[in-house]
Amino acid sequence: MRFGSGTYNVRDSEGLNPDTLIRQQPSSLQRTISCRVFFLDGTEHQFSLPRQARGGELLDRVYEYLEIVERDYFGLQFLSLLDPGEETQQKKWLDADKSIRKQMICPPYNLYFRVKFYVSDPSKLVEEYTRYHLFLQLRKDILDVRLPISENTAILLASYVVQSEFGDFSAEEHGENYLDGLVFAPHQPVDFGERVAALHPQHVGMMPADAEFAFIEHAKRLDLYGVELFECRDIVDSTLAVGANAFGIIVFAPEPPTGRSRTVDLSPSKLRKISEFPWSCIMKISFKRKQFAIEIRTMIDDQTEKDSVLTFHCFSSPACKALWKSCVEHHTFFRLIAPPVKPPKGLFNIGSRFRYSGRTEFQTMEDVKRRVRADRPFVRSSSKGSFARHTFAGGSGTRSTDSSRISSNEGTAVDSPDLSARVYSAEGPAAAAAAEAAQARPTRATSWARRLLFASASARTADAPGASAAIDATSTPTTSRLDAEADCEVVLALHKSTSLPVER
Repeated sequence: MRFGSGTYNVRDSEGLNPDTLIRQQPSSLQRTISCRVFFLDGTEHQFSLPRQARGGELLDRVYEYLEIVERDYFGLQFLSLLDPGEETQQKKWLDADKSIRKQMICPPYNLYFRVKFYVSDPSKLVEEYTRYHLFLQLRKDILDVRLPISENTAILLASYVVQSEFGDFSAEEHGENYLDGLVFAPHQPVDFGERVAALHPQHVGMMPADAEFAFIEHAKRLDLYGVELFECRDIVDSTLAVGANAFGIIVFAPEPPTGRSRTVDLSPSKLRKISEFPWSCIMKISFKRKQFAIEIRTMIDDQTEKDSVLTFHCFSSPACKALWKSCVEHHTFFRLIAPPVKPPKGLFNIGSRFRYSGRTEFQTMEDVKRRVRADRPFVRSSSKGSFARHTFAGGSGTRSTDSSRISSNEGTAVDSPDLSARVYSAEGPAAAAAAEAAQARPTRATSWARRLLFASASARTADAPGASAAIDATSTPTTSRLDAEADCEVVLALHKSTSLPVER
């Protein structure tokens, strides 16, 4: 017992024995936080920042690490741990103007790099590197069932993925079962790889950038493309899902419960689109606690307008505010030339002052026009590591090295198309396509000619076996336009020998 007493040895403390000294860490280490960011290609990286760093500092570090030029389409997400009233963890976007520690509360600071604003047209993305990240995001959305697709659409999109990773089909090099380990979508059928392999030869001559462009071009037509869903109820207490994208606000309804079960399934694969309100018809969006309201204006006739208000009830106040913020950000990014000025602080101001503070899509495209484009090499990640692509992204005269096409004796590289010509060509898309076709390889021109022949001879395929099924699918009201196109391409691939003999 040593109550009321104490001893301090002065001489021993002056001896400076290294074993008895307290090793203090440098002040720079004590005042930093470590943020781990997971990227779309499966890699991760750790960033060290000051303790009081804002989200914008981490975003700039991530963009510099990835060397992304069109950076405003992307963002960082994290799991929110302390939302009252939430049964499950909700993902939130990192705010560039707020402190990282105040947003994420406590370590570990794990964040996920992903696409925040899904572009309405892939030709707006000038950089091939940017389109590649959107391509990776869409593949992840399909695999995680955030972007549900039909079976035929999955086969069509998977064929573009295979063309991007494996290159042109070669029976000698690839063999018969080269797609046995392909995992593209959940719950895919047993013969999925065989059906994709049957469609793969139709993409002969497509470079990786072309295949990824076609992939995005088809995926953008899906109902849930670029939509972040929020669960809510309408005035009749029906469960719905509401989200925003580049075109407006969309409302989805789940399938009615079957049998005795009254549980409503809000998984994306069970949702169907029931309403869509374009930004041009929306006058105001507001929220108050759990109530989210949309004020819309519709034209009854040429001179009469009608205003109406739609009200939705969210399950928590934070979720309602997150839905409102998502709508504000999407409208500002896609519809405005520049973000509006945030309302000034006032003594009696009521309500949120939140406004989107980043650059809009218009500002991003104008900035890319003014930049000097340089050839930047990057490596495409692959489902099978032996088929990685080394690509120079950028302007005209760029080179793309396809490791699956280069033999041991020849190390020549093939040209990578400059898709920015489709956006900024002064003579229009037709002239840009003609100029690109003039410099293309013979195999690529042959592939385009074959596709044109397939399109012109689509009427003759009606007599081929199985073609009637594709025609019936396109005329069915419940079949989407994308599914019908996928059906036609699959049928043409399987019956090309009977419907259209092509001279090689």
